[in-house]
Amino acid sequence: MPLSSGKRAAGCFVLIGLAILVAIISLCVLLVAGRLDGDRGVSRRYVAHLPGREKPPRGRTPPPVEPLEFAEMTADQARAFNASVPFAPGRVVPAPPFRYSGAAPDRARAAACLAAAILYEAGDEPKGEAAVAQVVLNRLRHPAFPKTVCGVVFQGSERRTGCQFTFTCDGALARTPSPAAWERARFIAERALGGHVVGAVGTATHYHADYVVPYWGSSLAKIAQVTPHIFYRWPGRWGLAASFRPARSGGEVVDARVAAFAGLDAEAYGFAPLEEQAKQIPLQTLSIAGVPESALKGAIVRLKDEEAGQFVLQLDPSASPGSYAIVGFTICNGRPDCMVMGWTEPNQVPRVFPILPVTLRSLAFMYRRSSILDAAFPQWDCRRFHRPVTGQCLPGTGS
Repeated sequence: MPLSSGKRAAGCFVLIGLAILVAIISLCVLLVAGRLDGDRGVSRRYVAHLPGREKPPRGRTPPPVEPLEFAEMTADQARAFNASVPFAPGRVVPAPPFRYSGAAPDRARAAACLAAAILYEAGDEPKGEAAVAQVVLNRLRHPAFPKTVCGVVFQGSERRTGCQFTFTCDGALARTPSPAAWERARFIAERALGGHVVGAVGTATHYHADYVVPYWGSSLAKIAQVTPHIFYRWPGRWGLAASFRPARSGGEVVDARVAAFAGLDAEAYGFAPLEEQAKQIPLQTLSIAGVPESALKGAIVRLKDEEAGQFVLQLDPSASPGSYAIVGFTICNGRPDCMVMGWTEPNQVPRVFPILPVTLRSLAFMYRRSSILDAAFPQWDCRRFHRPVTGQCLPGTGS
């Protein structure tokens, strides 16, 4: 039956009203997106992938482990953005206990790698260290990650980019921890390997400090925050304890730098040959793009990785110690992350990366710039070079 003219007119008004409502909603969405992008300085790449918008990974293949890349924003912007991201609904389910059952040498290696991770990542703060230890063991049992504790900790560190724990590739291992801090970290590591569970972080396999925003955070479920670290798990079944697998205990390969301050015998763990091999490599004389030789004040570039921002110098022992800092500043100028290390004795200068622990003991000077901390740190061996404050001394060399 045909509609009357009155009914047709009413229908038209309804359709027009709905069209106006849809247009208003669309405009509001655009304005909100623009506000997020403008006020917080967050790239559109990240805003378009807020947690909850990604579909949970499916299939029998574990989700890929993304490299550690950060959105470009200040620490305050990052904290504001992280605070705006809601926690995933539902309670945090603790991970099942893990007990390392390998032989004593493998357990010693595993404990050393785990202790290094929690100390360098969380600082000398027991609550945060225990939470980081839980993440390492969660990764150990997840099919997306390596199957040894040391393998999990040093995953990706062999590449210029791609390390999963920043301390393994940003030069932090050049700093030897204090004996007291190391013992506390080792105790927490041993406790975790003995079955202790940090229920607060559940089945988290990822975390980051609150002053940065990694791109992988957009595809994960935010579930907890402990001290300044925020913890995440994968959405869907890959983030549940049911996806964990029994982890084999054994086959641990500890990094030489960690073995040194962990008190592991070098010859027993096979590191002495590496040190001897490195000494056989001849010293090189290199140049740095954009840095004239005259700006080096007598120093010689012996080893470099310009992409990673790492430089090894043979310093002039007769030069003023203050000039070492000027050289470090000159080399790192314009580089957001950079580390310059210097030795005064030619026979002590390292020939290859990674720099071995015995060589680090004779380090005379280090200049480090960090984009995350937005600061630069020159440090000297204060046993040889007097400095007015102990903060300018390399670890273990101050009075």
